[in-house]
Amino acid sequence: MFLPRTFILPNEYQYLQQEMHAEPGKQWIFKPAAQAQGRGIFVTSKASEIPQKNSNSNYVVSEYISNPLLLNGYKFDMRIYVAITCINPLRIYIYEEGLARFATCKYTQSANGPGTAGGNKSKYMHLTNYSVNKKNAAYQHNKHDIQDGEGNKWSLTALRKLMRSLGLDDMAIWKQIEDIVIKTVIAGEPQINQACEQYVPTSNNCFELFGFDILIDELQQCWLIEVNLSPSLGCDSPLDQKIKGNLVCDLFTLIGIQPFEYRKFSTAEQKYTKLNGMYSANAAQGLKGAAKASQSAASNAYNQLSAKPPQ
Repeated sequence: MFLPRTFILPNEYQYLQQEMHAEPGKQWIFKPAAQAQGRGIFVTSKASEIPQKNSNSNYVVSEYISNPLLLNGYKFDMRIYVAITCINPLRIYIYEEGLARFATCKYTQSANGPGTAGGNKSKYMHLTNYSVNKKNAAYQHNKHDIQDGEGNKWSLTALRKLMRSLGLDDMAIWKQIEDIVIKTVIAGEPQINQACEQYVPTSNNCFELFGFDILIDELQQCWLIEVNLSPSLGCDSPLDQKIKGNLVCDLFTLIGIQPFEYRKFSTAEQKYTKLNGMYSANAAQGLKGAAKASQSAASNAYNQLSAKPPQ
């Protein structure tokens, strides 16, 4: 199992309430639907704090992974980039590079979560979102794309290097990630395939880039936290520029987009202009010749009619 127990509110309100009463003290993370960048997220273990069933708010509620793998005492997750270029036959590509995002407060197994009595400190401890932690004064920006194992955002290469130095099996972890990606896509394949058959003329007309957020627990088990449609490609640091820039280049190469070369375009444009000018000149000469021929034919016909004696 790689997906924490999850409920959709308000439809599964009763089932969530039963689970929370059956396991008092267990934490659950609430994420509002159609939101991003950590907005509206809160963690609680109290059934009384569940949004009311008759409310208009839609939430995705998951069991909170309370024993995350920590590095230097900090919680982190991984952003894995996945491209789908065809759904039938299914083609999935996993980018080998990515980002590791660290929280800015050291982790403790506290009952307080973001949005509760823990305040901002709890938010910066439980959530790894860059958009949340960058607001913390303790956030450390990565200033060099080469030194990618510093600050609160690392490359996956630097993360895996540290894992190996700590005796962790990074290859086994990556195999888990590949398995999670494949099974997750297959789970949604029937609906995606049906939509593609209805709205996509050919299999080469579209592609999609996804951002899979993966958390590792202290037993080195990987958990799927969420899948992001159209993940952010904004660049706020040299490390972002390096990883996301290369990602976009590789993605465009993968889907067959030809690079724009100005010199070739300029030369082709000049040839086209020249040929077009020649065509226009030839066309004008042809029209003049046709007009003269028509005028001559009309004159000859008139002269013949004038010369003919009356009946």
